[in-house]
Amino acid sequence: MSAPPRLKLGSMKKIIIIALLLVGGFAAFAQAPHIYEHDYPVIAAEDPQIRALMDSVSLDSIQANIEHLCSYHTRRYDSRFIYDVQDWLVSRYKSFGADTVMLHDFEVPYFEQGTADNVIAVKWGTTTPQEFVVCGAHYDSWNADGYDPDTIRSPGADDNASGVAGILETARLLSPYTFDRTVIFANWCAEEIGLVGSAAYAHDCAEQRMDIVAYFNLDMTGYLAEGSDIHVNLMYTTQDSLLGDYTKNFSHVYFPEMRIWQDWLAWGDSDYSSFNRNGYPAIHPFEDVRDSSPFIHTREDVLGLSVNNLEQSKRFTELNLGLVATLAGINGYTVPENEVVKVAVYPNPAKESVTVLADDELQSIVVANLLGQTLSHYPTQGGTQLVIDTNSYPSGVYLLKISTKQGIATRRLVVW
Repeated sequence: MSAPPRLKLGSMKKIIIIALLLVGGFAAFAQAPHIYEHDYPVIAAEDPQIRALMDSVSLDSIQANIEHLCSYHTRRYDSRFIYDVQDWLVSRYKSFGADTVMLHDFEVPYFEQGTADNVIAVKWGTTTPQEFVVCGAHYDSWNADGYDPDTIRSPGADDNASGVAGILETARLLSPYTFDRTVIFANWCAEEIGLVGSAAYAHDCAEQRMDIVAYFNLDMTGYLAEGSDIHVNLMYTTQDSLLGDYTKNFSHVYFPEMRIWQDWLAWGDSDYSSFNRNGYPAIHPFEDVRDSSPFIHTREDVLGLSVNNLEQSKRFTELNLGLVATLAGINGYTVPENEVVKVAVYPNPAKESVTVLADDELQSIVVANLLGQTLSHYPTQGGTQLVIDTNSYPSGVYLLKISTKQGIATRRLVVW
């Protein structure tokens, strides 16, 4: 959760961080008109497949991921440890069998050293892959109690290892399935200094005219005040009331005993606002706007004290998984990617055309950019070879998702 920290830094760095936080906070109220308009399903009864998946959410898995994230001395954006966290996240999504795992680079204003990238894992849609359902959580933490970021202990259990653990668990359980729409699991960096990573990604998506049907945010899910019951505060704008209605409708059907209502923070912001400001519907379920963890942004943001209710984190994860799977249009188990499938892509780099040659019958080829946006879909009429005209693609790096009867292969393509 991005909030004004207790700053004890050098004067110039202090001014820069305060400016970033203020810009992020003020911009949260300036939602752009939607780039695309979508309807959302009305949930009348539980879907047995969705219920079974939600019931499969593992509390032990969530706890293990929170513990691992807190084991880093700090996850501050300007520390040397942040790159290790990034690499670990990449390895987790690859182990789940995501179709594509990529890094989204961005710049931090006035910070020449740079920081780690956004981590983007993609599960390609089968019917309308050009439409995206995105869920995400920031993986950086914050503690300003000192000058050297590498020496400051900043475990960030509730803020926001709890949210990252929820996205990882969602990806673990959904990766074996196919969906009508494309699903993106994302982890943002540099949220704590003004939503910098998610703002860069959402801006790039808008520039590419990506059709994001909804963005679901997880940020602080593990603290429950004494005497309170598990409930959800929903943050969304009036413009996103249809998405808010869908979320509440889904929750009322699957968790009829749980209270859920729209509310607003009196302080801070989170990554859903980055998508709001770039024309995308977005929503942020939150632990409690008036009684959230008092330990965030300190060395006491730890499991047991700050994340004091793992059952609540589990419930938020179940809600996120169900909302994403339903909206993306879950089908059945996917055909596992088969690394035995032999595919040749040549010439690579390509100038005017590229040939894809497989040792099995081709079924389809998808060309995507590094944001995960589908640019072209080539259904094949049998055969093991396809020539793609690359003259219409600007110079750059692209991803080819090559489907054959035996399995799926992903290859990078460079166009001069």
